[in-house]
Amino acid sequence: MIIKTIAVGNAQEAYIEKRINENLNVISSDDNNKGKTIIIQSLMYCLGNEPVFPSSFKFKKYYYIIQFEHENTLYTLSRKNDTFVLYVGASILIFDNVSELKRYWTKHILPLPQIVKNNINRIVDPELFNQIFFVGQDKKDSANVANKGFYSKKDFHNMLYAYMGIGEKGLTIEGISVEKSKLKKLKEEKKTLLKKHKILNSKKEPINYISKHSDRIAFEEKVKQIEKVKDSLVELKNSRNRTMNRRVKYEVTLKELRSLNRNISTGELQCLDCNSRHIGYVSSSDKNFTFDVSTTEVRSQIIDSINEKISSYTEELDRQTSEINMYQLQLQDLLDDESISLESIVLYKDDFTNIKTVEKELTILEEKIIEITSSLKLNETNDYDAIEKQYLFIDEIISEMNFVYKQIDPNGTLIFDDIFTKKDEVFSGSEATEFHLSKLYALAKVLQHPYPIVIDSFRAEDLSTDREQIVINLFNQLENQIVFTTTLKKEEIGKYNHLNTLNHIDYSLHEPSKILKKEFSDEFHKLAKKLMINISSN
Repeated sequence: MIIKTIAVGNAQEAYIEKRINENLNVISSDDNNKGKTIIIQSLMYCLGNEPVFPSSFKFKKYYYIIQFEHENTLYTLSRKNDTFVLYVGASILIFDNVSELKRYWTKHILPLPQIVKNNINRIVDPELFNQIFFVGQDKKDSANVANKGFYSKKDFHNMLYAYMGIGEKGLTIEGISVEKSKLKKLKEEKKTLLKKHKILNSKKEPINYISKHSDRIAFEEKVKQIEKVKDSLVELKNSRNRTMNRRVKYEVTLKELRSLNRNISTGELQCLDCNSRHIGYVSSSDKNFTFDVSTTEVRSQIIDSINEKISSYTEELDRQTSEINMYQLQLQDLLDDESISLESIVLYKDDFTNIKTVEKELTILEEKIIEITSSLKLNETNDYDAIEKQYLFIDEIISEMNFVYKQIDPNGTLIFDDIFTKKDEVFSGSEATEFHLSKLYALAKVLQHPYPIVIDSFRAEDLSTDREQIVINLFNQLENQIVFTTTLKKEEIGKYNHLNTLNHIDYSLHEPSKILKKEFSDEFHKLAKKLMINISSN
């Protein structure tokens, strides 16, 4: 995958960067605020990332367009807020959110890994996947994923395993022993804590009834399992309803667009409010994207795009129904226990709701117990060979990271033992930069992924000139396209001008905090027109 063009703008101002080549590129400037980060973030935002633009840049005002090539096919992709428009071949495709884009991307461009998250198998979002090849200038975290929240570093591990086709993360024999020891200790702490809460030892009739059929702890576990499956079923059914609603919406829109074809063949289209002959299609998630469907060419493209959406949602409905059926069978198995009735579960739950008075400590203990129990259960589903492959794979990445780090900094004292650092580990000087450089290089080398490697401020924390040259030489050995940015000191200005090992793009002449210019507007309009977007009317 090779980035060809990065563009950002609106009807009044724009900037277009098309000097990037397929090798190693360095975008530099003699000071900060010359637009390097805006260009890099525009690229990543177009690829589905969460926005991390400079706070002074009002990113919602602009359209973002990139052109990239993959397997001799040129793609033009635009984004504004949550809507994406893709031009490929002679087709225009519209995606109303990141989920639609990632499904198309997986099916038609490059497959994205799928992981189990919250008991649901899902395609990973770009905000996690892009961290395989991108490090931004801000919100760096060597101990966790960037923008941690929905995703965690465990998800990142599982994504890597899925990318390589070796399943979820497992535990070694030693790891299992350690986790079981932790679990035993946590359960003992919980037992001690429960003694302080008399409500859990209630002698009410529902509890007496239940205790005649099953040990209380076993019954509690049964209820938890039922609740877990039920929650998954509810989430999946809600998701399926949303998918069905979207498909129906597009089927109705498709019917309306096709009716326009019939109207045009027998008469003239006209807006009843203003008598205009121009009829527009407006994307559902972002009213800034409008398409003039009064012309046969545009209408045909929109119809093809909607057909693609309907097909995608139909596949998604089949997948969701299959998962729902699986959970329904699990629920039937759990309820197929003659010693426990649904009535007893309801009675037990009525009493169990009073446990809201339990202190915060109990909640924390429960979460840790569930996490470790889930980890042990997950481990049981992975065979020994798969687990060994996973650890050999991570070891290969770590070994490559340590090798690269020693190449960059022969006198450095760091030793990496994971692809994330410990939470309390503190870097000094340029160590954080060296860690991220080593990690992205190792991931590219081991995964052999086709994506460009993008690092905003690749010499952060004063990476020395000697080490910088080593970095350039190392990354030049990779097959991937490389895009680095850096701010030069006064004495360094001009250092890249005559290097044949990289493509230098100089932003020094840009006005501070004003990269967008009116002079790029015409060319930006032409790019947008290729996507059949009329930005002048917005």
